[in-house]
Amino acid sequence: MRALVFDITGYMAHFRTFYTNSSSVSYAFPPRTAIIGIIAAILGYKRDSYYEKLSPENCKVSLSIVNPIRKFLQTVNYVRTKPDEDNFGNFRNALQAYLERKISTYQVGIEFVVPLKGELRYRIYFTTEDKELYDKLKEYLEKGKTHYSVYLGLTELLADLEYIGEFPVEEPIKDRGIKSVIPVEEESFIERIDFSKPVSLVLERMPYHFKVEDGFRKLVKTKKFIYERLSREIPLTDYEGVVSINGENVIWM
Repeated sequence: MRALVFDITGYMAHFRTFYTNSSSVSYAFPPRTAIIGIIAAILGYKRDSYYEKLSPENCKVSLSIVNPIRKFLQTVNYVRTKPDEDNFGNFRNALQAYLERKISTYQVGIEFVVPLKGELRYRIYFTTEDKELYDKLKEYLEKGKTHYSVYLGLTELLADLEYIGEFPVEEPIKDRGIKSVIPVEEESFIERIDFSKPVSLVLERMPYHFKVEDGFRKLVKTKKFIYERLSREIPLTDYEGVVSINGENVIWM
């Protein structure tokens, strides 16, 4: 088995949590659903058309946070602009609506993810038994092209791609920690972490898989993941599913 490795970079990200609608809280890294959305954008798949093709049964992905990150909360002004309802589908009507104070604005708190220094850099590991899909993604990454624009959660937060290469999926490297985020499947997980080494772990509950039902996107599964806040390796021992890719121990999401 071989895997494609590439980085997604940018200066700011926002991956809104699925369990809130009163404020825009962000995950620290893109959930699996966002990762396959990025891959779908690279390949040119239409919205909501790729859930089965890029499902957990058909492909494997993993992610590591290369540079340390932090979050901060910002207040932004949202503007209500519905041309059909408010009759300002052109500039003249929109200007008139603004002068008459018909365009309403309201403040909303939104949480952003930013790097402690440098730039945001998420490393994606991808493999699949679908040779056509694999070869097409490899071709796009090698040529540095995408079908649709790639962004970090919001269309305003555009991202760049950097192809690292194609590497064999090998046995885990002994005496090395886990570089990727780790899915938490059981309560005894905490007992397998070597806390004699410096580590700062954060737990996130994230969407894992969507499907389309009756014409609407539906969340069918969530998962818990932990990540290391300062991008250090997680000193985890005796855990199934660990593989080595390009000299780094990772676990498939």
